[in-house]
Amino acid sequence: MARTSTNLRNSGWNLANILIYPAAFLAATPFFINRLGESVFGEWMLMNSYVFISVHLVGFGLSHSIIAHVSEAVGKNNRQKLYAYINAATRVLGIMMIVSAFAGLVLLMAPMHETGFFDEYTWNTITVATFVISLKFPELLLQNIYKGFEYYNKASLFNIINRLLSLGFHILLVMKGYSILAIFAANAGVSFIIVLVQAVLIYRSLPSFKLQLVKRFRERKELYHFGFWTWLQTIIAVASYQMDRFLIAYYLGTATVAYYVLASTIANHLHMAFEAVVSWFLPKISRLKAAVRETSQHFHTIRAASVGFSLLLILGVYLISEPLFTLWLGPEKFSKMIHFFELFMIFEAFMIMSIVPKLYLNAIRSLSFITLLELMYKSGIIIGMIILFSIYNTAESLIWGQIIALICFMPLEYYFVNKRIIRGNTFRETILNFLPPLMVMGAILSPGWQVKALFIVFTVLLYWIIYIRDKNFKPKLLAE
Repeated sequence: MARTSTNLRNSGWNLANILIYPAAFLAATPFFINRLGESVFGEWMLMNSYVFISVHLVGFGLSHSIIAHVSEAVGKNNRQKLYAYINAATRVLGIMMIVSAFAGLVLLMAPMHETGFFDEYTWNTITVATFVISLKFPELLLQNIYKGFEYYNKASLFNIINRLLSLGFHILLVMKGYSILAIFAANAGVSFIIVLVQAVLIYRSLPSFKLQLVKRFRERKELYHFGFWTWLQTIIAVASYQMDRFLIAYYLGTATVAYYVLASTIANHLHMAFEAVVSWFLPKISRLKAAVRETSQHFHTIRAASVGFSLLLILGVYLISEPLFTLWLGPEKFSKMIHFFELFMIFEAFMIMSIVPKLYLNAIRSLSFITLLELMYKSGIIIGMIILFSIYNTAESLIWGQIIALICFMPLEYYFVNKRIIRGNTFRETILNFLPPLMVMGAILSPGWQVKALFIVFTVLLYWIIYIRDKNFKPKLLAE
């Protein structure tokens, strides 16, 4: 099943996987808001956050662990180890699926709505969403087995089909007047079918593989160890990236959540697109490390490509945002979202700097090191949000709290990362790396087009000098 990696193919499929569904969903967003209303749409977004948070918290970080260990076994050409990892991961995530489904049954029978804390409709929606969560674990398993083999095309294709089919049912159900309860029921049905098809195809494609769900494989400890550290990273990330929408819902109402989450969703999917372009980096470095190969030039090259692609896309989306979003949402809805969107673009310009270091350090198993760095700057994000929100009590203050935290802590993280990976003047390297994001911030905040254009020119020049002209930048590595 293993084959030689093609980085450009993987990047293309990852990008399609990240962008196709969000583009379709965002195109349908005005329809959903008009039919459901701003408050109900906001409730739907919060319920999606509940699913997202639950899967990532209960999943124990096994997503990256499966990718890393499967790719490592492929790199060593060790079929016995490979099958042991797959069996161990299947057993663990199977147990998580059963526990989550049981939790759904408990919620189904619990008369929580009678307490007055939830109404019956909301409680039933939470219950159905919990069944959706249970199906996310086999989906997570099968998707990451494909990625461990560096079959990103197959993983992306199944995920795109799953999400587009679900979206089609969402539109149909809302047109017929059904509620978000029916939307989550449709999610569960589509996910079950897609998971079943993937399972049959994957397990049948493994020569002489036997699925053993009862046996305890010693490799599970390796999965747990890697998973524990990436799980901690996930908890930190979920706390810093999901807390703001719940604060807004509680203090400012779900109608505000609708536009805040809309801007946040665009920024989040842009970030996922930036990660998708280089996510093949993790299994490749794991495989090269297993084969005792040098990888430091991969770090320099992929970081340069990631930063350049990301900043270019951020500027491009920002420059076309006003005519595009006005056409998409209409002037009234656009005015409610635009300030959130601009601030999230600034946040993203700094946040992209964390992508490649995190992938690289996880791949070379510097797990505790990168987890501590993640804890440092994401704790700063949480503290920044709380402080500014307590002073100004506005949705914008939550985003500014995150931006200020990144400006303070991200260079510190980069200093420690550069000190571990790069040979040279660490302080100088750190300062130079953050000049292009600062120029992007200047371009977005500047009042006039002439000044914006000047900042954009400086962004391109600085990127060329700092990244492309670096002696360690080897573009051939991108096309392996």
